[in-house]
Amino acid sequence: MTNHARVRQVIARRLALRSRRTITEQLTDEWFPEERAFFDDPAQLTAACCGRRAGKTRGLVRDHLRDVLTVPGYRGLYLNSTRGEAERLAWIGNRGDGFQPLVENLKLPLKLDGSDLTIYNPATEGWMYLRGADDEPELRKALGGAYHKVTWDEAQKIPPKLGQSIREVFFPALLDFGGRFRMTGTPSRSRSGLFFDVTRPDIKHRLKGWSVHHWTLLHNTFFGATHDERWTRGVLGLQQLYGGSEVAPIDSPLMQREAFGRWVPEETSYVYAVHRVPQDQLLYAPHRRREDGFVDIPKALGDLPWDWREGMFSMGVDIGFHPDPFAIVLWGWSGRDPALYEVASWKKTHLTSDEQNAAMKAVRENVAIGIIPADAGGPAKPTVRGWSKEWVERYGLPIVEAEKQHKHTAIDVMNTDILKGNLKLRDGSPLYDEMSVLQWSTVVSATGKLIEDPTMDNHCCDGGLYAHRHSYQFRWRPEDVKPEPGTPEAIRREEQELEDDIEEAMDDGYYH
Repeated sequence: MTNHARVRQVIARRLALRSRRTITEQLTDEWFPEERAFFDDPAQLTAACCGRRAGKTRGLVRDHLRDVLTVPGYRGLYLNSTRGEAERLAWIGNRGDGFQPLVENLKLPLKLDGSDLTIYNPATEGWMYLRGADDEPELRKALGGAYHKVTWDEAQKIPPKLGQSIREVFFPALLDFGGRFRMTGTPSRSRSGLFFDVTRPDIKHRLKGWSVHHWTLLHNTFFGATHDERWTRGVLGLQQLYGGSEVAPIDSPLMQREAFGRWVPEETSYVYAVHRVPQDQLLYAPHRRREDGFVDIPKALGDLPWDWREGMFSMGVDIGFHPDPFAIVLWGWSGRDPALYEVASWKKTHLTSDEQNAAMKAVRENVAIGIIPADAGGPAKPTVRGWSKEWVERYGLPIVEAEKQHKHTAIDVMNTDILKGNLKLRDGSPLYDEMSVLQWSTVVSATGKLIEDPTMDNHCCDGGLYAHRHSYQFRWRPEDVKPEPGTPEAIRREEQELEDDIEEAMDDGYYH
């Protein structure tokens, strides 16, 4: 090659680099400071908790395109709850600002495949993938890949049960390139799952190791150059769409979540009444656990406000394997105290029957427990049928079948204990964590009956409910005030109890 040809080649490369820098500047020059701080954050684990119309997805698209153009051999992954959502929000974009329109309008030297939702850069041999993750099998398809960056958009939709699988699948996929995992989302009414655990308002209870950012449409310059303009066009415009100030006042949970990106609970949606009492009256001690993760029973017993050697105890168990965990809840009470105290709660998946037995015996080595009400569901159900023979004879455990009839009534009675200050929990315990987020499903049965949200963990809650019922044989029981016969309340209660009986019979195999 002649010197003249080499000079032309060097100039061409420099022009290409200059053009590439110009394109990346065009992609990102619209970012406002809060948005840029998130996308330029060097932390491996980052999350952005934002209100609606904050520009999250638009920013994600431009951030990935910046890397596809500049990072040699780039491997990027965009995830949403379904493939359809990934295509609608990121490939096309709400305002035609997705991957495909941007690549075509800016005439970027990238190859698009709309059928597979992939982008390829021949110059850098970089790839960008858009995928949906409806459930764990879909998630596992990504196992084995290596990525520079994984972003999960609308992360508030991640089912709580997928949280552990996400960490198992994607965190190892970041090791090859020192990659980054990002989540963006808007708070939802459920207040549960990985996104909530990372961005929850009580910072001391957030998952460690995450860099968390926050901004709203009030920062998004698309809605106006000034704060007043963004308030009028953005916040008040959204309020008007929700029905105006009478239907959706600024301080309502809906507006606080959607406009301002704040995790605000709706009390009536929760199964247990733990949000309706002051936390300093509900929580009496911290969760105690050993270095190996199991509960520290001796330390927990020392937290009780009376001499534990004079107390009585009840342990409830929810037997499971995977995905449902094995769960234990131990209650304690004294004859001189009307309150029921959570001594310990614990849960874990993938435990064999022998390991579950060992966990129960580890608790019983410290306190005297007469009987253990227990139950199981899902894949573990067959292991429990006939347990009075199998578990009692094999392990010598005093297990009895948990009383499951009229569960709604039992929950109401437990909530009465909570509201009257007669139930005390541990701060940070698995039981309290479940009770804090467990909600009634937005989808009810055909009869209109409320059901617990099936995407949320309730295994410690169920174990605690079984043992709570059993404790009434020995401690004061709140009066169950029955409605007058013939009243609408009495009819609804009778229907509820009848449906509970039918569901219990179906669970036990009497109906098919």
